[in-house]
Amino acid sequence: MKDFDYAFKDDALWGEQEVIKFRWILVGAIMLLIAYIFSSGEYERGFISLAVASFYIFYNSILNILLKKVGSTSWIRYLSTTIDITILTLHIFNYSYFFSPIAVVTAASIFVYPLLILISVLRYDKRLVIYSSLYVVFCYNLLYLIRRPYIDPALIEQVASADWAGQVFRSVYFLLMGYFLFSIPVMIERLVEKQTFIIDERKSMELKLALEQQKRDLALQKLQMEKKLNLQLQEQKNLIERQKDTLQELNATKDKLFSIIGHDLRSPFSAQCSLSDLMIDDIDNFSNKEIIDSLKAINRSAKNGLELLSNLLDWAKNQSNTPIGKSSNAISIEPLITESIDMLSNNIRNKQLKIITSIEPNLQVMADENMLKTIIRNLLSNAIKYSHPQGEIIVKCMSIGKTVSLAIVDEGIGITEDHLKVLFSMQHSTSTPGTDNEPGTGLGLILCKELAEKNSGKIIVESKVGKGSVFSLILPLANQYLN
Repeated sequence: MKDFDYAFKDDALWGEQEVIKFRWILVGAIMLLIAYIFSSGEYERGFISLAVASFYIFYNSILNILLKKVGSTSWIRYLSTTIDITILTLHIFNYSYFFSPIAVVTAASIFVYPLLILISVLRYDKRLVIYSSLYVVFCYNLLYLIRRPYIDPALIEQVASADWAGQVFRSVYFLLMGYFLFSIPVMIERLVEKQTFIIDERKSMELKLALEQQKRDLALQKLQMEKKLNLQLQEQKNLIERQKDTLQELNATKDKLFSIIGHDLRSPFSAQCSLSDLMIDDIDNFSNKEIIDSLKAINRSAKNGLELLSNLLDWAKNQSNTPIGKSSNAISIEPLITESIDMLSNNIRNKQLKIITSIEPNLQVMADENMLKTIIRNLLSNAIKYSHPQGEIIVKCMSIGKTVSLAIVDEGIGITEDHLKVLFSMQHSTSTPGTDNEPGTGLGLILCKELAEKNSGKIIVESKVGKGSVFSLILPLANQYLN
């Protein structure tokens, strides 16, 4: 803790300024008494009191100036206390001549002595309280010693405590008061120490609380960082899983692509080469019917290869995200169905199939025309491929709510339940030969599904082994957009 006097330096200055105010009040009281003295005709004593009061006024003014310039220093405090007690003693001494020597004992001014000791406390100086008490006792007894020979002995016997016993009693009273007032700065110092201790304890507790709060904040930040890190790790794990699935799908796509290119696409060209070589080498030995049959076989093989190549190119573009030129428009579906039937008429005729159509008039769908042609062609081609000769294929098209359903129903070999589950999966896609041993890759249905989804549609399959299949293409109805 800092030195007591230094800690209360500003308060001591305030106390000194309060003492100056008290002196002005005391000067006012003295001036009233001086006026009374002059009114009583005691001009000599009046002028003496006036001279002492004038010095007091001058001293108080000078002290006020010093305080503003240098503050409350130790020498100013001791000097002002000494002058205060001395001036009071001189007034009492002067009054003892105006009244009687017994006034040294009975004058009301002696009650101002305790006030002078008390105002020492306002300077926040313990030693000053002791000094003022001792100096009061000294001046009071010196004054009594000087004026006692002039006191009537009879008065000493008549006035209580007017003898030396009374002086000792009053001196002890002054000293006891000084000791009590000395305890006030000590008490203040103890209060300051306790207050400082409480403040330090409070600061310590606040620091501990701040540290605990900081620890909790750090722990919370650490927990949040761990959660964030775990979330990032989980996201990276999910990304790796997705990349793994994508990679597996790409590998399956690559394997399927090479399988198609290496086997399915090679077969039509091999058949064409074999037949054409045979005809070139031995054309003279072929009859017209044999030549026509061979040309028909070459033509079928070329068409199968062309269809396969078209599907392969469209599917490859779709897999590589290369735009196929999608442009959604309101498309009349009936002309596309008729066009696909005409395109596959040779295949239909070769198997002697009967095509029955049931198409709701003026039906329009929102789709890309080229994509829709590819879907219808592939679905109809599949129905022809897996239908028995002389069988029936029904093509039904109707509106259902805000959609259009195009269903192609065949009475062919059907699809097993296990095969239905992986019908549109690239990893598990397989091809079953047609009823006339037509080759296939399984790529057409996968392409149909992907193109349907690109046009906000879907494909639904129902099938029973030995009884046939129903492939339904669901697309948005154009009228809901046009209206």
